[in-house]
Amino acid sequence: MGTRHELAASALEDLPITVALIDENGEILLTNRSWREFGPADGPTDHVGVDYLANATTAEDEHARRAVEGIEAVLAGDRDAFSMEYPCHSPDQQRWFLMRVTRFSHDGRRLASLVHLEITDRKLAEIAAEENERRIRAERETVEHVLERVDGLVTEITDAAVGAETRAALERDVCTRLTDTDPYVLAWTGRVDVTRQRLSPREWDSRDDVPLEDDELVLESDESHPAVRAFVDREPQVIDDIDAFDDADRWWPVGAGERFQSVAALPLAYGDVTYGVLVVFADETDAFDERESLVLESLAGTVATAMNALEARRMLTSEAVVSIEAAVEDPSLFVTSLSERVDATISYRGLTYDADETPQLLLYADREIDQEAVLAPDADVRDLSVLSKNDGGTLLEVTAGDGPVTALNEHGAVVQELSVSDGVADLAVEFPDSRSARSAYDLLERRYDRVELISYHEQEEPSQRPHDVSARLESSLTDRQLLALRKAYHANYFEWPRDISGEELADSMDISRSTFHQHLRTAQRKVLEELFD
Repeated sequence: MGTRHELAASALEDLPITVALIDENGEILLTNRSWREFGPADGPTDHVGVDYLANATTAEDEHARRAVEGIEAVLAGDRDAFSMEYPCHSPDQQRWFLMRVTRFSHDGRRLASLVHLEITDRKLAEIAAEENERRIRAERETVEHVLERVDGLVTEITDAAVGAETRAALERDVCTRLTDTDPYVLAWTGRVDVTRQRLSPREWDSRDDVPLEDDELVLESDESHPAVRAFVDREPQVIDDIDAFDDADRWWPVGAGERFQSVAALPLAYGDVTYGVLVVFADETDAFDERESLVLESLAGTVATAMNALEARRMLTSEAVVSIEAAVEDPSLFVTSLSERVDATISYRGLTYDADETPQLLLYADREIDQEAVLAPDADVRDLSVLSKNDGGTLLEVTAGDGPVTALNEHGAVVQELSVSDGVADLAVEFPDSRSARSAYDLLERRYDRVELISYHEQEEPSQRPHDVSARLESSLTDRQLLALRKAYHANYFEWPRDISGEELADSMDISRSTFHQHLRTAQRKVLEELFD
């Protein structure tokens, strides 16, 4: 084994950091392999004898100046050690180093060790952390700015929603409160005429009394308009720069490019009902960032909830019902596929429920059909059977899944007519209010290929509503009595000649003929008691 000096020299040579020893004049006395490999290829092999301070001083660099001053202070005995971090970038790589200078004595001479340690990974991590801190600080400032702008707006609109007596008053109040808040300068609410498929502004307000000159929008041809998209897709729509939007001159108020720079359209939706849209303009681009949009979405939800409450209040005090007629064209509609399969016109007779609350439809085909002809499977049908046949047609019973009749029934609808021929289903439905009518019509449009609204109108009910009587009757009848009565009525059992016999109806309920007639007579007696008492 070598001497201690040899061991130290060997260890210094193999250190993975650059090390050099200099004398009191700054002349290099010794370097290790890392130092020599780091230096320029055309320089001295070991750099021994090079004036380190003189070479460093020639570099017109703030870091080099600091390094020389620190080394000189250590060599002069003014300080025991000195360290500093500095960049040393190459053309294709960013690098940082830590230089540490430490004084020591040997044979009465004042010497110093120079160590250069690469700290690039640590420096990059620090830079990333600083960038992240700046980003978080900027985001916090943005959030505070948004909160400052909308301070009180949520409370004001909530107060307006709670105190509104009518929907029109609510919409006017919301538009006014929005335009009183920077940077919003114009706001309007729009409603849809489902019969004409038009979206038009109903209430609006602007900061500078700008007249709203938007024409009504056609849902089919103006589908790229953010208000139409918001209504149809039930998702907020934002245009960050109106000037860059196609058809801005036609769709925005006159001078939009000068006064209004961005716009947000929000659906006024509650549950599965869309009451309309809220459209808000701002006088700066990119005004509706993610945070601002979330605030407006919350406000739109509050407004829609208030509209729902107003309509519910109106329903309790009104005796109006809504009737719609529509044509549905979609081969996936089970009554349509059945009509095509058996080559007959299919008409709806009524809806009943079995003991398990499974909906059962009674349908009538205008020609005689065998059981085998109706056995083809259908996605919306669990079971389909022939109840009876006569010279003119066939009575069918369908155990339905999620078909249109059951779906409409869940929306409080009464199907007055459903008839299918030549691939088109003609539907007439009565609803207890406009909210359920809109909801059900939206459901039909989403589910089937083509739905055409033929008519839509409201009418007054008599003071004694039919469904009030029906509710009392259903509460007095047992499930079996009600089922027997419904089946007999919808199957034309009370007509003459009858379309079906009591025995066939009993078989369809899986009971004896005598039991069926007992249920039916009891139900008839209760109906007559309701009528005459």
